[in-house]
This record gives sequence, C-alpha cells and structure tokens, in this order.
Amino acid sequence: MEGWILLVLGVTGFIGAPLGGASAWEAVLEGRAQQQAQRHLTDAVLVEDPAPAARGSTRTRATVGWTAPDGTTHTGRVPVGSHLERGARVPVWTDNDGEMTSAPLGPAAARFDAAVAALAVTVSLGLLVLALHQLVRRRCERRRAAQWGREWARIAPEWDRRNA
Repeated sequence: MEGWILLVLGVTGFIGAPLGGASAWEAVLEGRAQQQAQRHLTDAVLVEDPAPAARGSTRTRATVGWTAPDGTTHTGRVPVGSHLERGARVPVWTDNDGEMTSAPLGPAAARFDAAVAALAVTVSLGLLVLALHQLVRRRCERRRAAQWGREWARIAPEWDRRNA
C-alpha cells in the first residue's frame, strides 16, 4: 500500500507540478491579453496649471479631465511635466468604463510575471508532494513499529523461556 501511495505521489509531483506551473504561466499571459483589450490610451486635458515641481524634479501632479466612451466626463490627478499649462493634452490609461487605470503590462513584464508565477506554483506543488510523501512515510513507519511492538510482545515470553 505504501509503495502505491508513494508512486502516485511521485507521478503527481513529476507531472502535476510542471503542469501547474504551465497553467500559471498561461493565466498570467491571459491576464495581460485581457488588460491589453480592456485598457485604452486616452487624451486627457489639464483642467488646471500644474503645481510647481519639487526641487530637483521636473514632474508634478495635476488634475486632468477626459471623456469616457459612453460620453460621461471624468477627472483625476496624474503625474505631468511641470512645464505644461492648463489645456495641454496628457495621455492617460482608462478601462472600458472610462475610469482611470494603470497601463497594461508590457510584453517583457508580463513574461517575467508569468515566469515568477510558474516557478512559484511548480516549487509549491513540488514541496506539497514532498510533504505528503514524508507524512505517508512517517505514518507507515509508525504503523510498522506498532506492529513490530505487538509481535515482539507476543513472541518475547517464548523467546525468554527458550534462552533461560
């Protein structure tokens, strides 16, 4: 029984861990594709002059406004160059509802994130299989030790009489 359980765990570890990693890789890249489809670069307009930039910086934050695909207007604060003036056009990323969002992951960042996720899932599943292997082995060893103890308790009196 122990051998079969350990065989199943071994096969699961060698096949399941890499498949889990591959699934994680695909999920992250699919998420990137969804980001690409749902996020749009939109021109926003500065509705105020930007505040002066901090010492040693050329960037500051300012309020911009833009129109969503459904025609509603939105405003938000974004980093802009301090040299810009009210009315200047500034690119912002928006989602399908016109809400401001971050830029989608670039191809290199998406591949890096996918590789990290795949590695994390593969290692985690491998460690889980190893932990289950140790658990099964210890339980089987305890069971064998208990059987050996019961058998010795049964045989020991006869053994002692023969050697006395």
